[in-house]
Amino acid sequence: MNLLAQTFASLPLHVYRELGDGGKEIDKKHPRYKLLHDRPNEWQTSFEWREMMAGHFALRNRAYSEIVSSGGSAVASLIPLHPDRVRPFRAPDGRMAFEYHPQNGPSRVILQSEMHFLHGVALGTDGVPLSPVTACREAIGLSLAAEEHSARLFGNGTRLGGVLKFPVGKTMKDDPARAALLKSWKKAQSGLSNVGKTAILEDGLEWQELGMSSLDAQLLEARTFQISDITRIWGIPAHLVGDLSRSTNNNIEHQGIEFVTHTIRPGAIRWEQAIKRDIFGDDEEHCAEFNLEGLMRGDAAARSAYYASALQNGYKTRNEVRRLENDNPSSDDGMDSFSIQSNMTLIDFLQQIAKASTQPKQAAPADNQA
Repeated sequence: MNLLAQTFASLPLHVYRELGDGGKEIDKKHPRYKLLHDRPNEWQTSFEWREMMAGHFALRNRAYSEIVSSGGSAVASLIPLHPDRVRPFRAPDGRMAFEYHPQNGPSRVILQSEMHFLHGVALGTDGVPLSPVTACREAIGLSLAAEEHSARLFGNGTRLGGVLKFPVGKTMKDDPARAALLKSWKKAQSGLSNVGKTAILEDGLEWQELGMSSLDAQLLEARTFQISDITRIWGIPAHLVGDLSRSTNNNIEHQGIEFVTHTIRPGAIRWEQAIKRDIFGDDEEHCAEFNLEGLMRGDAAARSAYYASALQNGYKTRNEVRRLENDNPSSDDGMDSFSIQSNMTLIDFLQQIAKASTQPKQAAPADNQA
């Protein structure tokens, strides 16, 4: 959950203004830019707010922030609400409404125009998005049971249960004596500090172990499988949570890119469209978008090959490449011009040459004869 929440929280989130030619530019002067990029409310930074919202969504498949207006359509702040205290329902006009039960005070209804919300696709029987924890409770419960079993197993020095046998014809009928024997045996033989110690058995007493050993039960293999079983619920590659059993130097980079493509990108699009719906409303000119380029960056060799192709084929300028590498743009001539192959000649210069070559040549004036 930390991985998902902190990934969404750390992505650059900007407000863009759409241009007439189909392009877009960052609009830092828009009043909602500071709200989304810097501080959505009085006590949280944008990172902290997005981390909380993404954490709520990852665990419960829904997240809510109440929109506090400063008058008209202006948004003053976004107040996160705990999803367990919010019940969504359909209002008579067809829009969503939300019944909020605060920890202190009576419940109240929040209209859709007053709420920024994220809802997952899978819905429960009551219309509330189904939590992935609830949907996959058997897999999670199995992992918890294996965790408890491992703790008890190693707490007993990896010794499974057994029986102390008396010789035939000899019994211990006194319950206090039987309890005292069992207590002394546990004290002497249980726990990691007692592993490997020698037991002294008197009066023909014999120890007989029952059940399978931890190796026969393949406990370690089962615990490794539980990691991938849990991570696949949220679409997270196992190597991102420390399981490198199926990762190599050749595929680990591609696994990271697949995490961005199939897990982070769908979540980013869901959030961008929810922001457009709830916070920008009828403003068709502006939108908010996450920048995923930082997560898609490969190693130095892959980036160098990509930048070389971009420069040689004329679809990025040198200053655009510098910005992608977090370098300041340069004011030198030609740094904002596109270039193509032909010894990296500037496109503008080639156009001037082509234009000059197509113009008719003027005849040279004849010399005056004396």
